[in-house]
Amino acid sequence: MRRRSSSGSGRGPWRAAAGPVDRSSAPRTLPSSRPEPFGEQVRPEGGAFRSGSLHPGTVPIPGEAGRAAPGTGSDDSRVGALRGFFAACLAAGVVVSAAPAAAAQDHPGAEAYQRVCQLCHGAGGRGDIAPGLVPLGYDAEYVLAVVREGYSQMPPISTRELTDDEVRQVVGYLDELSGPPAVAAPAAVAASAPSASSASTPAPAPSAASAASAASAVSAASTPSEAGGGESQAGAASGYEGPRTAEGQPDLSGFWQVLNSAAWDIRPHNAQDGIPAGLGVVEGGEIPYQPWAAEQQQENYANRLTADPVRQCFLPGVPRITYMPFPFRILQTPDHVVITYEFAHAVRIIYTDGSPHPLPNDFWMGDSRGHWEGDTLVVDTTHFNGRTWLDAAGNFHSDALHVVERYTPTTPYHIDYEVTLADPNVFTRPWTMRMTLYRRMDEGLQILDYDCVDHLLQIAVEQGEGAR
Repeated sequence: MRRRSSSGSGRGPWRAAAGPVDRSSAPRTLPSSRPEPFGEQVRPEGGAFRSGSLHPGTVPIPGEAGRAAPGTGSDDSRVGALRGFFAACLAAGVVVSAAPAAAAQDHPGAEAYQRVCQLCHGAGGRGDIAPGLVPLGYDAEYVLAVVREGYSQMPPISTRELTDDEVRQVVGYLDELSGPPAVAAPAAVAASAPSASSASTPAPAPSAASAASAASAVSAASTPSEAGGGESQAGAASGYEGPRTAEGQPDLSGFWQVLNSAAWDIRPHNAQDGIPAGLGVVEGGEIPYQPWAAEQQQENYANRLTADPVRQCFLPGVPRITYMPFPFRILQTPDHVVITYEFAHAVRIIYTDGSPHPLPNDFWMGDSRGHWEGDTLVVDTTHFNGRTWLDAAGNFHSDALHVVERYTPTTPYHIDYEVTLADPNVFTRPWTMRMTLYRRMDEGLQILDYDCVDHLLQIAVEQGEGAR
């Protein structure tokens, strides 16, 4: 359940856009009788969003019963009583404003939301890498259509992840979070207004347990969990046994980054101006090119400053996007592994629901289907368009490329990344690269913007101004 940016550009939910996203089918048609899903928020009747806070105007000022009778009591006692009343009002306002969120945690839709939706939309629907969903403003059947069809960067969610009834319960949960406070609160405030003798007694604070629960929910939505692993390949060798998802798979979620120079050249290479030296990540150090392809790679290298597709702001492709010098974020659901990148807001959806590759098609990032072998995530990617490179040194492939990646967690902070490439049109045999993915532990880390097109436009503007 993602909302488009308020600019109306339709470029996707991860800020301005997550770049082109490869989908296995043609764009789907959503119900035309509804507003565009999660675009400009619809205001309820009355012209204002519902609020969980108590408006002071709804609290009646006490009448004569709340005052000391004329000629009895002192000014201090009357002032004390008034102070006590307003202290009670303030305390009640805090409690009432928290009531919808506290009550919503007992809603039958809370568990389904936290299991599937909270990862992207944040605790309590307040938003995270995807927009907030509170206040919702859409009915259950419309949300159900969006959930099943998918929208923009949001993949379709199967009934295995969320049943139809669970989707409706999630909508009810979000509606409850969006709902107004109980109107009966002012009467309770009036009934519990302290007497003059107890006016100086502080009002009780909101429940510490409720505050702790809310804090832990926010922490769960914003703090990356440790990576999991344990039984296969590097994980078995290290004996690492990390945390797991509710489905029992290793939890790979978090921010990761490669720390090598493969983005410049995947083979061993010397340092050059602006390019660090590297030992290479190719097993054996050499790529098994066919003779004509080796010549083409040399031509690519000679023209790399203008011919590299990345310098023209095209998507880097797989596996190149993994070892570019930017962090990326992994998120998991029962049926998908989603990876978000900084370069061009790219988003990669790896389907782990057992579905096959679609009919022949071609994509910049290929089509990815994943499965688990022990504690290793194995990703099979095909259907490339043949227009991407493997690095900035002109190493390349054709549209017949077949990529198999293996992600194996070995510690809470490392994933062993192995990728095998086969392309009978370019290489004489399959070959493999290996490297380590490192967990980024920076406080407050986010996937920021690398808007390649904006950079090119700025260069063009500066060159135009220089010519004048």
